[in-house]
Amino acid sequence: MPRIRSLPADLFPRLLPSVDIACVQRDVILADRATTSIERIIRHLQGASLIGAERAKDEIISRVRSLGSNAMPGDARKAKFDAIADDIWSVLANNHRIYYLVEDQRVVILDVILDAEIHSMEQG
Repeated sequence: MPRIRSLPADLFPRLLPSVDIACVQRDVILADRATTSIERIIRHLQGASLIGAERAKDEIISRVRSLGSNAMPGDARKAKFDAIADDIWSVLANNHRIYYLVEDQRVVILDVILDAEIHSMEQG
């Protein structure tokens, strides 16, 4: 099982595009922003439902861990940011989008946010 550690996201070089990135065992690193986001999400959900918050936490953690063994699952998509040139990817954990960067020996979880598309469909 991959280890989850919290370190700054800019310590190691980015993965070269020619390297097969899908099924290589990598460490999973949580950037400070991602850690703060997950904590905020869980605190917010606890206000409505302790069980719901626990389920959301378990699903996010499970999804993050799975990226250590398969950084490119079938539902991963490339994030489109105008100001950022890096290859940032995202996957869903229920209705939360996990943004991450794949490097040679690790996956860096950059942020976790409520997915606006899914959230608006649930509200409608």
